[in-house]
Amino acid sequence: MSKKGIGSLIVAGTVLAAGAAATVLVKHHLDSEKIIDKVKSVLGEDSKVIGSWVEPFYQRVDVNGRATWGIVGGVTTMDDFDVAQYHFIADALTGELLNIKKVQ
Repeated sequence: MSKKGIGSLIVAGTVLAAGAAATVLVKHHLDSEKIIDKVKSVLGEDSKVIGSWVEPFYQRVDVNGRATWGIVGGVTTMDDFDVAQYHFIADALTGELLNIKKVQ
């Protein structure tokens, strides 16, 4: 194979890898927004969410002895001048909220 052919293969491979990475990042962002909406729903209308965060990448998590890919994050709420933080784990494949707990 010529140098030109090898260069073309390298460029094509790089473009494919970059496209796949961009797709994963966009999917992660959209999934994160949906999961934060679910967390808000679970906490109820009385809880005013004043902040939220989500880890930037999917993570391997173990919830109740079950290993899966997860989205990990948290929300901060304010109720009548009480500020509280909640951490959550959601299944990255299904969007199911696996765990949510108030941080002391």
